[in-house]
Amino acid sequence: MIIRAHEKVYDVIVCGGGPAGISAAIAAGRAGLQVLLIERAGYLGGVSTAGALPFWLGAFTGSKPYKQMLREGTAYADLPRPRRAVGGIFQELCDALRAIGAGVGAGPCQVAQGDVYPGLGRLGCHDEFTFDLEAGKRVLEQAVLASGAQVLYYSALCGAQMEQGEISCIYVSNKAGVTRYRAKAYIDCTGDADLAYFAGVPTYTGDVAGGQVASNSLVAHIENVDSGEMAAYLDAGGDPFFRAACQKAMDEHPGLDLPDHLLIFPMVQPGVFMVNAGTFFTGYDGLDPEDMTRLSVRGRERARLLADIVFKNVPGGKNSRLRLTANWPGVRETRRIVSEGALTEEDLLSGRVFPDSVALAARHFDLERGAVQPFHDKNLSMKRDAAQIPYSCMVPKQCGNLLAAGRCVQADGQALGPARIMATCFAMGQAAGTAAALKLAAGCAFRDVDYAALRAKLLAAGAILD
Repeated sequence: MIIRAHEKVYDVIVCGGGPAGISAAIAAGRAGLQVLLIERAGYLGGVSTAGALPFWLGAFTGSKPYKQMLREGTAYADLPRPRRAVGGIFQELCDALRAIGAGVGAGPCQVAQGDVYPGLGRLGCHDEFTFDLEAGKRVLEQAVLASGAQVLYYSALCGAQMEQGEISCIYVSNKAGVTRYRAKAYIDCTGDADLAYFAGVPTYTGDVAGGQVASNSLVAHIENVDSGEMAAYLDAGGDPFFRAACQKAMDEHPGLDLPDHLLIFPMVQPGVFMVNAGTFFTGYDGLDPEDMTRLSVRGRERARLLADIVFKNVPGGKNSRLRLTANWPGVRETRRIVSEGALTEEDLLSGRVFPDSVALAARHFDLERGAVQPFHDKNLSMKRDAAQIPYSCMVPKQCGNLLAAGRCVQADGQALGPARIMATCFAMGQAAGTAAALKLAAGCAFRDVDYAALRAKLLAAGAILD
C-alpha cells in the first residue's frame, strides 16, 4: 500500500460533515484557525441530506414521544408552546435557508405547506425546521467555506495513530489512495466515534448496560399527494398516524413487509411527504457494512410497497408515487466514546445542572429497544424542560488533542435520545470548534480547557446553555 503524506499541518481537522461537524468547522474557522473538514459524501449535512431527513428537530422544548401521543389521541399541534433551546450557528443556518425561501419552521408548529393547508400542522413536530434538500447542501457548504474552513469530499477516515497520549496523524482513503493528514487538534463528528476507535481511544457500542442499539431507518419521500385532501381529513379529526390505511393494506396483502402505522411529515415542495415511522427496522448493526447493505435493500423494497400499496389508502394518496429513498440509512445509535464525564439517565431524570454546560437537549426520550421505549413505558420524563450537555461528556479519556461532538459523545442509555437530536448536535459542534480555539491558544489538552471561558464565548455567539 502506498501512503501519501499531506504536507500541510492544520490547526484542526474535523471528521464528519453532519450537523456537529458543520458547526465545529464554522466555529473553528471563525476563530481564525486553519481547519479541514473531511466528509465521505460529496456534500454536507449528514443524515439530514444523505439520509433524506431535511428536518432538524430539538430547537424547542415541549415534545412528547409519538407513542404517548398515539395513546392519548393528540397531535404535535396540541403540545404546549415551548421555549427555544438552541441558537447560535444553528439559528444562523435556519435563517439563511429561510431567507431564500428554502426553509420553514424552527418555531412552534410552523410546518412546511402549512401556510396553504393549516391542517397539515397535525403532522408536524412542534419544533421542526424543514428545508429543501438541494438548497440545504449548498447553504451548508457555503457557510463552512465562508468561515475560512476547507472541505474535502469523497474521503473516508480509515485510520489514526497515537503517540504519547495524542493523535499524531490520521489516514484518509479516497480515489488518490491513502493519505496521511496531521493537525494540532482533532474533532470526531463521525457519529460512530470512528476517529476515537481508530486511534485506540476507549469506546463502547449501544446501551451501556446491555449493548442494545436503537432502530435504524431508510427514509422515503412520497410525491404527488393531494395535500388539500390530506389536510381536510386531518381537520376532520382523522388519525395522523394512518393506522386504518396501514391495516387495510396488510389485510389485502398478507405476508408483505408492511408497517402498522406511519409517521409522515410535509416537505417544502407541494404534495411531497417524508415517511419516517414506517421505515424503521430493528436488528441491524450500524457498524456492520453487511447489515447496512441488507437494511438498504429491505428499505428500498419497503419504500416501493409504501408507495404502491399503503399510500393508495391514505387520504390524498390515490395518485402518489415514490420520489426518492435515502442515500444513507438513518442510524440512531452505534459506538460512543468513554469520556471524562458521562451524561446519564439519572442526570436527566433528576434535572442535574452542570457548571460546564455547553449545549441543551430539549427533545424527549425516544430511543426504542425493540418495540419498547423504556422511559416512556414507565411514564418517566426529564425533570427540566431541557437537559444540559456537559463539556466533559465530549472529552475522551486517554487523548489530549481529541474532542467528540454529536451522537458519539458519552450519553448513556436513554440519555442519548435527547442528546443525539440534530439541533443539539449543531450546538455541540459549535462548542467543540470554540473549545479547539481555546485549547490551541492556551497550549493545553482539551480536558483542561477553561469551561467558564468556553461558556462565555458560546453565549457571546448566541448559544443557549441554560
